[in-house]
Amino acid sequence: MLKISDLLKKLDEIAPFSDSEDWDNTGLLVGNEDDTVTGIITALDCSAGTVDEAVMQNANVIISHHPLIFPEISKVVNEGPGAVIRKLIKNDINLIAMHTNLDHQKNGVSHMIALELGYPETEILLPQKGNFKKLRVNINTENKEEFKENLLKNAPVGDMGDYTEVSYEYRVHGQFRPEDRANPTIGEAGKLEHVDEYVIECIFDGREQGAVIDAVRKYHPYEEPAYDIYSLDRKADTGLGVKFKYGDTLEALVKLIENKTGLKPVNIVKADDGIINTVAVIGGAGMSYSEAVFHSGADVLITGDVKYHEAYDAKDRGQNIIDAGHYIEVLMTKYLAALIDEQIDVPVQASKVSTNPFE
Repeated sequence: MLKISDLLKKLDEIAPFSDSEDWDNTGLLVGNEDDTVTGIITALDCSAGTVDEAVMQNANVIISHHPLIFPEISKVVNEGPGAVIRKLIKNDINLIAMHTNLDHQKNGVSHMIALELGYPETEILLPQKGNFKKLRVNINTENKEEFKENLLKNAPVGDMGDYTEVSYEYRVHGQFRPEDRANPTIGEAGKLEHVDEYVIECIFDGREQGAVIDAVRKYHPYEEPAYDIYSLDRKADTGLGVKFKYGDTLEALVKLIENKTGLKPVNIVKADDGIINTVAVIGGAGMSYSEAVFHSGADVLITGDVKYHEAYDAKDRGQNIIDAGHYIEVLMTKYLAALIDEQIDVPVQASKVSTNPFE
């Protein structure tokens, strides 16, 4: 039986909740971690109609992109979000939000939009700086392989992109003098000992530093292992938006969006007649990032919620914008359902209820 707590762990593998923005509200918003999952509905928004759909499908979990409880509410009454919350509770439906944590993945919402347009080969548009650290630990020659294997297989270290168990090593010569109270693995108390050692280095997520140190102490044969931890300044494999190579006109791209998604773009800012070689996509409202987007080499930005003055300024700067509407993010429901379906043995389906306020 799959419990909500187990499902949350699976979702955390797809899009770590720690990748959410500080202002966001993700994770389990309504429900009980001890409940057994009977079925899952993925949705852009959780509306009263979405809850009815879940009841009809015998699904007791709704995973929405947009948080229902956001910003924090001060009362739950039978109107607005409160009415939906009451309906969720009455029907024992759990609500989980995957918002900016899903936005920030390389296969997240913006990638899903590009995928729907027929462009699966994307790269992160605005990469985040990762909280990466490097472990540097000394180990004696005799115990090196056993220690390294235990560390790389059981500790959260050595992951780099699509590669695991990545490490580097080199020879060093060390010395130490155990004090009288020490219990050394090598050498004797009071005597200076010289040892041929190796240094093993591997990268890890800085948020896992405590677990890494615990693993070093657990698997290292020495009473007091010698290790250092360094902070690194390198890009993560997460970030906002995606970009892909295109090679056609702005008009052709607009038609492509209409034909592939069934959604008509709200407005178009055409700044020039040039060929669109690189397309940038930021699901939701992405105009606040426009300067960085075009600095990255994009020829057009597909996003939503573009304001008049934002459009005016973009055209003045020679920037092409396609306001595809915020609702274009609804495309994520089927792709998220597919990602979850690969991880669990419980019915998962995308919501068929429209929450488009402009229909």
